Amino acid sequence: MAPRQGSGEIASKLNSPANDGAPAEASNEISGWTYPGLDYSTFRLVLVAKAIDRLTLKMLSDNCDLTIAEWRVLSRLAPAENGATVREISQMAWVDRAEVSRAAASLEAGGLTSRRPNPSDGRSPILFITDEGMKLYRKLLPIRAEFHRALAADLTDAERSLLDDLLSRIARKVARLAGDQPD
Repeated sequence: MAPRQGSGEIASKLNSPANDGAPAEASNEISGWTYPGLDYSTFRLVLVAKAIDRLTLKMLSDNCDLTIAEWRVLSRLAPAENGATVREISQMAWVDRAEVSRAAASLEAGGLTSRRPNPSDGRSPILFITDEGMKLYRKLLPIRAEFHRALAADLTDAERSLLDDLLSRIARKVARLAGDQPD
């Protein structure tokens, strides 16, 4: 499928100088960044995640007909040589099983994934990416990689490492609170 008009718009915005290391006070100029009663870094993390989802949706609509949920499933299945169950994908993607199930059914209807019986559990089929699905994944992966690289391009290596560490610590706590990880 050919890219739709505007497919390079996000990439060009990402690669243009943004803040040039502007001080943190400049963050007050971002609409909705501070909000009475919700002045928490984790609240701002949610804002950033939602904005990234909107940009991801635009990238997907510019390059294919996948939803974010379908991309999440496809991108988790691609490296899984032995396939994965809905439960495994939901754990890898941090989303609920119903979302994965709906996306998997849509991907299967589009010929991008297939399912096989699970010899260990007849109620839980194993999902696999098809050749057509892998072709689409390989088309989108470099676009996604560049997107994420560009988002952090203004950070030093030390800042990226610190950001990863801080996000990991918050993620572990969220996983524990959600019951996805032991204490």
